Amino acid sequence: MEEQSSQYSFTILQKLHIGNTSTGNIVMSLTSVWGWMNDHKYTTVFFSGVLIDFWANWYQYAIMHDWIILQAFLGFFLPILNFPFIHWFIDEKDIKERFRLTLIACVSMVIGSTLMLLMVRAGLGVGTDMIP
Repeated sequence: MEEQSSQYSFTILQKLHIGNTSTGNIVMSLTSVWGWMNDHKYTTVFFSGVLIDFWANWYQYAIMHDWIILQAFLGFFLPILNFPFIHWFIDEKDIKERFRLTLIACVSMVIGSTLMLLMVRAGLGVGTDMIP
């Protein structure tokens, strides 16, 4: 099933090639990145989980301080960062594998949240409220 899904994603990326060499290079880069991510699923889920949780906490921090531009940027990319995990979770039919992916994501989110709190505590990325 996983091989069929990977092949389907590869086919979609191939169809994006419009004949432009720069577009072709981008598509080939995306294809190779997606292939690596599929081959290293657990590693990808772990490191993207750290990034996603950090990003989501930063998004909440931006909302609290009414940083509209940062909030919009973070909010736009958050679903894109979640795509591989969601894709693998939905595509996986074995409940044990789904649970394994969930546990890896849980551990990575603990690290992501902690990094965000340490960053704020250290005074990095801390500003003032936009609304007095």
